[in-house]
Amino acid sequence: MASTDFSNIPSFYRFYFRWSDPAICLWGAYMDFITPAFVLNAFVPSTIAPHNPLFDFTLQQLGGALLMLAFIDVVLLRYTNDIKVWKILQAAVLIYDLSLLYSNLDALGQQVRLSWGKLRWEDVGGIAITAQAVVVRTAFLLGVGLAEGGKKGKRS
Repeated sequence: MASTDFSNIPSFYRFYFRWSDPAICLWGAYMDFITPAFVLNAFVPSTIAPHNPLFDFTLQQLGGALLMLAFIDVVLLRYTNDIKVWKILQAAVLIYDLSLLYSNLDALGQQVRLSWGKLRWEDVGGIAITAQAVVVRTAFLLGVGLAEGGKKGKRS
């Protein structure tokens, strides 16, 4: 049976990883599946390359990854208070977040739009959402705000 004592994990991290992060993932998945043209325009302006529905499957794959992450956040992080499990998950998601940042910045560079004057609100918003997740995950992995030594909870 799962432990219900999550006091070893600060409330900020509990809220962020169990509520905020899944909500962002669900919103992103919804956008990927329902409004692919809008999402694609956020990455590649339609003035550079118009939307081609033949490539929507790539956004649907991204949406699937986001749904998987939301499920893991909602279920696993409510099941265990084992700090090691939480850190393993956040390290894996950090790898994903860093790949998202890299791909966004790489695309902007290829489009010759990697300067403040050429960025749109969609560009800044997408990067900001991912960058704040990188900051929170990195802080958690470094033990910021955790009990000394990042003590783990009881095993279930």
